[in-house]
Amino acid sequence: MNVQQLQLIYPQATVVTAPIVKPNTVCIRLAAEKYLCIETAKLGRRELSLLELLTQTKAPQAAIDTWSNFLTGEATVAPHTTAKQLQLLHFQVRFTDDSQHHHQWLAALSDLFNDVVHRTFTTENDGYLLLADPISPLTQPDLTGLLDLLDNDFYTNTHLFIGSRHGDVQTLPAAYRLERQLFEQNHKQAVGTLSSAMLPYLATVHHTALDTLTNELLTDPDNQQLITALYQTQGNVRQAAAHLFLHRNTLLYRIDKFERCSGFNLKAMDDLVYCYLLTLAQTNN
Repeated sequence: MNVQQLQLIYPQATVVTAPIVKPNTVCIRLAAEKYLCIETAKLGRRELSLLELLTQTKAPQAAIDTWSNFLTGEATVAPHTTAKQLQLLHFQVRFTDDSQHHHQWLAALSDLFNDVVHRTFTTENDGYLLLADPISPLTQPDLTGLLDLLDNDFYTNTHLFIGSRHGDVQTLPAAYRLERQLFEQNHKQAVGTLSSAMLPYLATVHHTALDTLTNELLTDPDNQQLITALYQTQGNVRQAAAHLFLHRNTLLYRIDKFERCSGFNLKAMDDLVYCYLLTLAQTNN
């Protein structure tokens, strides 16, 4: 019986080139680099036994992934490591051709970094690397270029999210859950970071409270563009003016007018960040 016939019988099954290491999932090897993966919760005993007979093999037990079990809370004891600092690098990859070489792609991604403690897919398209050599801020812009090369080689579309650094391994599970949530909510950038994702996340979570604080001036599109341009240029008036195609003096006039009407000084970083957060809450409504 071929793969197409099996999928007609089991429409919930997925065919992948690497077994998915995930709780309650059985992956049966069909051929070289081809596995049929089914969530066991969706199968009865008779269905699973029939599947084993049809493929003429016994469904293997999923390999125990101790790091994933620890990060997802299924285990409370962390795997042993001598690393002084650990950092999660989350990824999502979409394969655009029929030959999905998960193992080769994951190995190529890992080769971009110095010391990878663990690497795995948690679903067919998502997973993470656990790094013992945290990424330097100087290398973050370079990752976008490296991803372009990787995607060109494998015909993929990849997004990364750089997590925080941890000296205490016990803090990793909570960080893993929050970072995955931030990553899933923001795929606008090829390489995302906590600093770029946290304010939009806070604006989404607390949008009701922020709505009560929002000055009506912040609902004006021109003021929203003004605040966003200043925030994205770290308050640099000259760069913000160039971004908005305005003369520097015109931008200064708008900043002063906004302060007179709202009481917020956009040249002060605290006021600028606060107004930007309120602006994000408006755009998320």
